[in-house]
Amino acid sequence: MGTFIKYLFYVILIVVIYLIGKGVYEGKITETTTVGEVSTQVDDGFRNIAAETKAEINKGVQDYQKKETSPSMQ
Repeated sequence: MGTFIKYLFYVILIVVIYLIGKGVYEGKITETTTVGEVSTQVDDGFRNIAAETKAEINKGVQDYQKKETSPSMQ
């Protein structure tokens, strides 16, 4: 259980670093940006990534179900 939590923490840390880097690169985070604004941008980005991941997983499940219910060519 401890190993799972450790890797989950690493994944979250990598996503946060990615989102902050993306904000800096796109110019949304500058020298005058407050910590609150950065956390809002990270939160929004994390929600977008989660929504996109959920949509892709649902699409994969639907494709798999279609493949399972279609008649096989024997």
